[in-house]
Amino acid sequence: MSWGLANLKHAMRQPGCPLCRLQREAEARYLENLLWENVNDPATREQWAAGLGFCGRHAWQLQRLEARRYGDGLGNAILYEDLLQRVIPVLEAMAQEPARPLSPFEQWLARVLHAPGRPGPRGIAGLHGRARCRVCRLGEETARAYAEWLVEGLTDAEIQERYTASDGLCLPHLRMALARAHDRAPHAFAWLAGDAARRLRLLLKDLQEYIRKHDWNYRHEPMSPEERKAWIRAVAFFAGEVENNGSLDD
Repeated sequence: MSWGLANLKHAMRQPGCPLCRLQREAEARYLENLLWENVNDPATREQWAAGLGFCGRHAWQLQRLEARRYGDGLGNAILYEDLLQRVIPVLEAMAQEPARPLSPFEQWLARVLHAPGRPGPRGIAGLHGRARCRVCRLGEETARAYAEWLVEGLTDAEIQERYTASDGLCLPHLRMALARAHDRAPHAFAWLAGDAARRLRLLLKDLQEYIRKHDWNYRHEPMSPEERKAWIRAVAFFAGEVENNGSLDD
């Protein structure tokens, strides 16, 4: 608890949603450790293979990290060699299937099984990962843990004061914290909801001023820094923040 709150306090001194920041840091540490020492670790390789690699965002983050940090791609090459050796036999087996039209039942089955997240017929299941992106799951687990620590910490006046001075939570992480506070910490639930409503009222005012000052009749009125970034802050609130978006740190 004390370790988690210490990290939360530090994150709340930085721009943007503190849970987004802590989640991104955990994801980045995982990727760095993967490249540094776990590329050939059997358990790590099985997690990698279970998802057929990472999601698009984290796959490219890993590529950029290795290119920037090591000026090379050996770690990525080793990991993707493993995936290719798993996928090629699936495709070769599919290539041996007789090319015949699907029956009406098979056509119906294909439509059902091709729903999002579901494997298709005739071996296509082998082209789907058995698990979600490991980095996404790790990031979400990290965010849930910090949401718990935040909810428990809000009984402390210092944590409330630190949170009030921060940029607050984005909507995805606000939902996460409110869900944890709902049954176990009614005071924290009400406090978080009220704080979010207050922040969003101010954001709405800045956003309306941003819009108004784009009108030709009011174009001469200067914008405050808060107004100028209001539309970016709105995106960050509803969608959460991503690595190096550069919109809130400058």
